[in-house]
Amino acid sequence: MEQDDPSGEWPLIAALPVRQDVPVDALLADVAAQLAAEGLRTAGFLQRDGVRLEDLTSGALYPITQDLGPGSSGCRLDPAGLALAAAAGLAALERGADLLVIPRFGKAEIEGEGMRGVIGRACELGVPTLVGVRQSAEPAWETFAGGLAEWIAPERQAVAGWCRTACAPVRCRT
Repeated sequence: MEQDDPSGEWPLIAALPVRQDVPVDALLADVAAQLAAEGLRTAGFLQRDGVRLEDLTSGALYPITQDLGPGSSGCRLDPAGLALAAAAGLAALERGADLLVIPRFGKAEIEGEGMRGVIGRACELGVPTLVGVRQSAEPAWETFAGGLAEWIAPERQAVAGWCRTACAPVRCRT
């Protein structure tokens, strides 16, 4: 991910560690609802039940897993469902957003797919971005982010505070 902004300002990106002992999805849902109530235009997704993405802009649900049949041990991620969600995320950014929320940076993003293009477009547009990062994806995330992202604690106050601070300049432009 490269930064081409001639003003010298880097895109604001925060990475949120995704761990089994932290209810990241509930945390993101709570913070997104609070920020929307405060008037922030929040684009992106919440992960629901581990099998669907909920579009924060439209409320649409995108299935992101596929049934591989009994006894299957392969990856259940549905690339087509994830691609549909990513297209919706890009469209939401083009309509205007103050903040982008991506619940996971994982296998698809490591492989150059999934929400990777949505995150990149948000950076191009100067939209602050909050991304949940699985522990197994942290090395790939660090490579992708190129030192532009900061890690924040998976705590409500820390996440909401980062979002408000990051979005303050954006709100002044709109």
